[in-house]
Amino acid sequence: MGALQPGLQAPTMIPQEWQITVIDLKDCFFTIPLHPEDIPQARNSHQMFHQNAKALHQQHRIPVRDAIGIVRACPLCSHHGPGLG
Repeated sequence: MGALQPGLQAPTMIPQEWQITVIDLKDCFFTIPLHPEDIPQARNSHQMFHQNAKALHQQHRIPVRDAIGIVRACPLCSHHGPGLG
């Protein structure tokens, strides 16, 4: 197991009396599948960061067809062709 955070020592170096909290990345919000009504959040994310369809699908757990539709509807990304969708 590596450092808990860049610049910190390995967990074995933390004194026993210290209270620590371990957060598993699987508990992060973006690994929780979105409800279909939350697809606009993925659309807003694309408008800000211009991810490709695969990234939208993986990050927001939306259907691939919806992710492709979001990318193709973007005026800045649609001219890049099938590479983004």
